[in-house]
Amino acid sequence: MDVLRRSLVLTGVGMTLTTRALADPAVEQGARANRFSIAYNDDYAPYSYIEAGQVRGILPDILSWLLAPLAKLEVEHVGLPWRRVQLDVQHGKSDAFCTFASEERQQYTVFHKLPVVTLQPHLFFAADSPSRKTIEQVSRRADLMNLRLIDLKGNQWAEQNLKEFPKLEYAPGHDSVFRMIMMGRGDVHVSLSPVVTRWRIKKLGFSPEQIVSIAAPYIAAQVPFHLLVAKQHPRASDILKHVDDMLRRPGTARQIDDITARHT
Repeated sequence: MDVLRRSLVLTGVGMTLTTRALADPAVEQGARANRFSIAYNDDYAPYSYIEAGQVRGILPDILSWLLAPLAKLEVEHVGLPWRRVQLDVQHGKSDAFCTFASEERQQYTVFHKLPVVTLQPHLFFAADSPSRKTIEQVSRRADLMNLRLIDLKGNQWAEQNLKEFPKLEYAPGHDSVFRMIMMGRGDVHVSLSPVVTRWRIKKLGFSPEQIVSIAAPYIAAQVPFHLLVAKQHPRASDILKHVDDMLRRPGTARQIDDITARHT
């Protein structure tokens, strides 16, 4: 039951007596446990993006389907700039996000065992790059050492996995990465998802003949994306166990493939 609290509020002309409703702590805790806000990158199509004011994409569709059987859980999808997504989860404004479980993110989140999706790294570079022949001959990580790598600042995967490369430069946004490649300010971008990168290249107005790619399994065979849930969420363990149980079920892989195919 709600209770009323009267309090004094300092205003510009003195003190004002106000009355406001306070939720019973037990009721509020129960409501908190049943709310689950997932934050997404609002510019990571086709995995997540905003369209007509709604969060769309592969990840929100998969997670909606995975979480639907979980009783009494009200799921909210929120699209935000990527840096804001991470900060909102870290500071408790959102409850979860779906991405690579970096060491830094594990400080404030927990995650399930099986990945929701896996990405396959590719090298993207300008078709007319003077370094094209060298790039196409790369077959191991060490071969990239003399190339100028460009990546997105704040994605944490590159910052954790490519930190030994001496010529790694960070751009402020995804679009800047490819503009720098086309301007010759960098040789190659290590993309975790060719699906996302080709979508973005098309959006920028570049043709597939201008920016080309090759698979880079020596960087990582696959990059797993998990649902990372804030440690303080009351149902974190329950939610993560449910997600793993769903991912183990026969037919789930096909359902995820069907959802992905609808967006690509």
